Amino acid sequence: MSTEDGRVAALESFKDWSNYLLVTTVAAAGWIASDNVTFWSTPLKSAALWSLGVSIVFGILALALVPLVAQQMQDSDQSIYHVRVCFKIFTRQCHAYLTQACRPQHVTFIVGIAFFCLGTVQWPWLGLLIGAIAAAFGWFSKPTKTERNEPPTSS
Repeated sequence: MSTEDGRVAALESFKDWSNYLLVTTVAAAGWIASDNVTFWSTPLKSAALWSLGVSIVFGILALALVPLVAQQMQDSDQSIYHVRVCFKIFTRQCHAYLTQACRPQHVTFIVGIAFFCLGTVQWPWLGLLIGAIAAAFGWFSKPTKTERNEPPTSS
């Protein structure tokens, strides 16, 4: 595998992103657990903290897989996310993919932030409105076929 390989650059970017997300998640969990934030609902505070805590665990697992992906990536692997890494836990042989750690990390981070917002704001319905507007904006921000260098379809 050459060092100029795009997958190596992707793995570096993945490692950096995972580090930033992990540090942010630990900071958010610490802040929520402190007395500096007022929740109107104790169950929502617990849900936010548990979600962020699970995100932290999966973030650590994702970062632990990075060097294994770098070591075990083959020229035939199309993507860093398709590399099946092998490792042992005690004496048991195990296999994993980056996506098995990073997807739960990302989803539980997002869920934790949602629980934080729900537990600390006066008008939770406003979040649904803002989320819907942002999703619509994202959907309609897709490049046109011309911008994507795709040939126009004939009618």
